[in-house]
This record gives sequence, C-alpha cells and structure tokens, in this order.
Amino acid sequence: MFIIGCILGVLFASSTLAAPPLVRRTGAHLFTLVNQCEDSITPIFADTRCGYSPRCDDASSFTAAQPGSIAVGKSTTVTVPASWVGRVFAQIDSCGEKGEGCTMGEFNLDSGNMYTPQSYDISNIQSYTQAMSIGAAGCDTVTCSSADCGCTNAYPEGDMTGCGNDSPVRACSAGNIAFTITFCP
Repeated sequence: MFIIGCILGVLFASSTLAAPPLVRRTGAHLFTLVNQCEDSITPIFADTRCGYSPRCDDASSFTAAQPGSIAVGKSTTVTVPASWVGRVFAQIDSCGEKGEGCTMGEFNLDSGNMYTPQSYDISNIQSYTQAMSIGAAGCDTVTCSSADCGCTNAYPEGDMTGCGNDSPVRACSAGNIAFTITFCP
C-alpha cells in the first residue's frame, strides 16, 4: 500500500507541478524598416521554411502585403507572424525571389530552442549589395557596411562554411521581440 501511495503521490505531484511545455508561438513581431540609402528601396519578406531552412512543420509563412517602396529617410512597420522563418532584403535587379544574389537579413523566430528562441543574421554569401543593420529590442545589433565586414558581423561572400562556427548569428530571448532593419546605415 505504501508503494502504491507513493506512486500515486508522485503521479499527482508530477501532474500538478510539472513545468509548462515550451511554447513556440509567442505572438507577432513588429519589424521597422528604415531607409538611409540614397534612393528609394523596396524591401521584400521571403519565406525560407521547408526550403533554405530545414525548419518546416512548425514555421509560419509571411502572408501580409509586402511593404512596398520606402522613400529616402523614411521608415515603415510590418507585422511578422510568430514562428516565421525567412529573409528580408531590398529588391534590386540582381535579387532572386528569395533574395538570392543580394545582402539579406535572415530570421528564425520562435524556434522553441531555449538557448536561441529568436535568431537573426546578415548574409552576403551570394553577394554583397548594400549595407544593412539588424537590431532586436534588448538584444545585440549586427551591422555590415562593406563586402569585407568580417564574420563577427555577417556571412562573407562565397563562404559556405558559415564562418566555421556560425559567429554572425545573433540570438535573442523568447517573446514578442521587435526588430529594426536599417538599409544603408
């Protein structure tokens, strides 16, 4: 009877005191896009789930309207869904549909990983086309203002090794983190 009582006690305690499950979707993220370039820019949000990113089943798609053209010195805000995996880039002639051939910001949001629930980086792997800065509320800002800005700031052109240790990637805590992307900082 003592053993059964202990087992029931453990079951009862574990069902009432168990840690809550890790929740991936924490709410939408506000992205502020700032144009400090000499000309208007047209930022694009492109999904990379189930393609460039191995994350698929639990990743959201960006379904809002694209932000359109942003005049010099102006900014706009865009709401991005929780668990979004994708890229942000300024559309120029050489950019592909997912930002191929351009400098881009890459995001893996609400991953559920307790160490890096929000991760972001700047990638020039396919080409450097313009300076970019990504800031996250309460977290590190990463800036790359030239093709040779170095692995601590961005993935360099042609470097498929990920700088050997993915050092350009920044991480931020869970929650509704706001991001600011500045083009030509």
